[in-house]
Amino acid sequence: MTAWRLLKSGEHKELLSRIYKFTVASSDKKNPIKYSNWREQWVELNEASRKELVEQIEALSSRPSFSLILDATDWDNPSFFSTIKSVIEQLYPDWILCITNGNMLDPDIAEKIKKLNDNRIKNSLTSPPEPNNWVLELNPGTQLHEAALFASAVSINKNPEVSLLYSDHDHMDPHGNFCDPYMKPDWNPDLFAAMNYLTPFIVFKRELWSNHKKKEPDQDLPLVEIAKTLYHHEIFHIPHVLATLQVNDDGTHLQPTCKRVLYDLPDPAPTVSILIPTHDQGYVLERCLKSIFEKTDYLSFEIILVDHETTELKALNVISEFKGFEHFKVINYSGSFNFSAIMNHAAKVAEGQILISLNNDTEVIDSEWLKELVSQVSRPEVGVVGALLLFGDGTIQHAGVHPGEDGLMGHGHKHLPGETPGYFNRLKAVHEVAAVTGACLAIEKSTWFDLGGLDEENLAVAYNDIDLCFKAKRKGLRVIFTPFARLVHHESVSRGVDDDLTVNTRLRKELETMQDRWGEVIKSDPAYSPNLSFDGGSFKLAEKPKTLNF
Repeated sequence: MTAWRLLKSGEHKELLSRIYKFTVASSDKKNPIKYSNWREQWVELNEASRKELVEQIEALSSRPSFSLILDATDWDNPSFFSTIKSVIEQLYPDWILCITNGNMLDPDIAEKIKKLNDNRIKNSLTSPPEPNNWVLELNPGTQLHEAALFASAVSINKNPEVSLLYSDHDHMDPHGNFCDPYMKPDWNPDLFAAMNYLTPFIVFKRELWSNHKKKEPDQDLPLVEIAKTLYHHEIFHIPHVLATLQVNDDGTHLQPTCKRVLYDLPDPAPTVSILIPTHDQGYVLERCLKSIFEKTDYLSFEIILVDHETTELKALNVISEFKGFEHFKVINYSGSFNFSAIMNHAAKVAEGQILISLNNDTEVIDSEWLKELVSQVSRPEVGVVGALLLFGDGTIQHAGVHPGEDGLMGHGHKHLPGETPGYFNRLKAVHEVAAVTGACLAIEKSTWFDLGGLDEENLAVAYNDIDLCFKAKRKGLRVIFTPFARLVHHESVSRGVDDDLTVNTRLRKELETMQDRWGEVIKSDPAYSPNLSFDGGSFKLAEKPKTLNF
C-alpha cells in the first residue's frame, strides 16, 4: 500500500501530508451537504423572491415567446399532468403548450386538459404556432422550475447570438423527494459527442428547430447533427436547476448513456518523442522504461531521457543498459532543478511530430495508451491531451485538472476507485477540461513551439503544464482528458510534496505568476459547474454556488 511504501522509503513528510489530507477528506464525507437543504436555499423561491421575479418580468425590454411541445403518446403516465401543471405555474407568461398526438388521448384525459381552462394549452397540434420564437420539447415526467422560462428569457436577452440553451436538472424519487442534482458543464463538444448531457431542458431557436424538424418530422431531434451546425457562442448553459425528472427506484436512470468516440490515427502514423526527465531513483526509472518498451502497442516512437545530474549507481546502470535500445537517447542537463528548462531542452532535440511529456515515476499498464493519445492530439481542434493516472493502489490520481480556491488547481475524482464511472459517467468519456498534468501530456511539436514551450523563467517547477494548457486554449485549441489512456503514477517518489505555500517561497511565487497572468481564466472550467465546490474537482455541491441569480 502507498502508506507502507512511504514509511519504508523514509518519506515521512509526504506520509504525514497524505494522512492529513485523508483525514480532512474523511471529515468532509461525514457531513455531506444534504441536497434537500441546498435546494431549498438555492433553487426554490420564497414569496419575496417570487414577487421580485414578477417585477423583473414586467420590466423586461424584450419578451421572447416560447412554444412548449408535450408528447402525449405516453399520456397514461402518472406524471403527465404534473408536467402540464409545472408549465401552467410558470412565472413568465409568454408561452403556449402544444400537446402533440392529441387525437390519441383518452376522452377523459382530453376533458381534464380542457378543464384546465388555459387558452395557452393547445391540443392536437403537430407544430408550434406563430409567432413564438423559441421551442422546448417536453416528455411526461419532466417538471419545470417555476422560473424556468424566465431564466431562459433573461439568458436570451443577455446573449442575443444564442440559438440553443440548456440547464442543470435534478430528479424526484417515487416518494416525492428531490435528489441527485446534475450540475452540468458549459458547452463541451467532446463530452456531448459521447453522451447527450443537455436533456431534459433544451430550448431551441424556432428557426433552428424548424429546419431540422422538417428533415425528419417523425423523429426525435438529431441533437448531435444540430450541434455541428452551431458555433460555441451559440450554445448557452444556464447553470440553474430548471427541470426535474421523475424516476424509479433502481437509480439506473441517473447515468447518461455513454459511447466511446474513436478517431483514426494519421496515415502514416507520426513519430512520437517521449520526453522523460530523471534524477537518480534507478528502480523507479527502470520500471518506467521497461513498461514503455514491453507494453506499448505503437511502433513509431523514440525516448529522450534527460539526465539531471544522476549519481546513484542503480540509476546509472539503468541508463547504461537502455542506451543499447534502438530509438533511445540520453541528453544531459546540469544546474538547479528546472522542469520547464529540462523539457524545453528535450523538445529541441526531439525528432517526433508528437511530444509526450512523461514523468519517470509513471508506469504503462495499457498497451494502447500511446495510440489513444496520438489519435486525440492529431485532431486539428485539439492542442493538449492528458491521460488517466492511477495511484499504485488503483485509485485515481489524475483525471483532468480543475480550479480550486485562490488559484490552486486540483485533480478531479482524486482517490476514487480507478474503475469508477465518475460524476454522471464523466470518466467514461473523452472531454474538455481546464488543464491536464505534465506527468503525462501529449502535444504536437509544432504546437509546443508555437506556444513558446514551458516558462523557464517564472514557472520552473509548478504550474508550467497548466500555463501551457491555458496558452493552448487562448489560441482556440481544446485541452482534453481521455480515460482511455491509463498509466500508474507513483506520485512524488522523485521530488516529494511541496504544496505548502506557507513554507515554499518558490511555489508561492509561481502561484502569484499564474494569478497575475491568467486572472479569471483560472476560475473557469469547461468540465465543471459553478454549483459545485471549487476544491479542485470533487464534484460535490458548493456550500455557496458562484452563480446565484437568474
